[in-house]
Amino acid sequence: MRSACTIALGLMLLAILVSLACDSGVKAVKTAGRVADGISRLADAESSTPGGGSALDRPLPSDVQEVVAVLDDLPVAERGSEIEYDRRDWRHWVDADQDCQDTRAEALIAESLAAVAFAGDEECRVTGGEWLGPWSGQVFTDAGDVDIDHHVPLGHAHESGGWDWDKERKRAYANDLNHPASLQVTESSLNRSKGKQPPDQWRPEDTAGWCRYASDWVSVKAQWELTVSRAEVEALKEMLGTCDHEGSWGLTGARSE
Repeated sequence: MRSACTIALGLMLLAILVSLACDSGVKAVKTAGRVADGISRLADAESSTPGGGSALDRPLPSDVQEVVAVLDDLPVAERGSEIEYDRRDWRHWVDADQDCQDTRAEALIAESLAAVAFAGDEECRVTGGEWLGPWSGQVFTDAGDVDIDHHVPLGHAHESGGWDWDKERKRAYANDLNHPASLQVTESSLNRSKGKQPPDQWRPEDTAGWCRYASDWVSVKAQWELTVSRAEVEALKEMLGTCDHEGSWGLTGARSE
């Protein structure tokens, strides 16, 4: 619809300029030509931009449509909070089952593609294994090179309704090993560049991972009943619009489980 309106408006303007050209000579004709070229480029850009306004106008695979439906059901609100974010309220890397392996160790063990190595005989701290960076495809064998990424970052969860949780719920969120998308082994540099930014501010450079990244984001938000902003929804739909593109990793990507 937007492209049609753009073209219609442009043609009206073009007609006026051509009419003026009859009285004003070559200069107006050249101006009209430049306007026509600009209209054409604008229409092409609107129709070809990945994930633009029409990204989800075409039919998508049924599993992707289900993710979009979940996204559409999420409560929409602008990001913010009534209390200041304090990371200490979101206590993480706890040893919930008292087996000496904290949440970080449990995640490293669960996602390693090979047997893990421990520091010492007690098998508490993981030092080595084989992890596939979910957004770069790079393989890591040193546990010191990877972080456990809260896919929906703690600071962002705080601004999306989590600020109103009690400390027990914040702790549960920060150590959520039950939901496969909540915590992900990710290369440290990438995790730190992401910070607490949502998809409208940060996303993987490789578009092959956009589908899975967006799907995981929606899944965590729905699981924990967090809000989304309008800009966030737009960005997520743009990313989900790539799920059927050639080369896309799809909804599950390279996750090992």
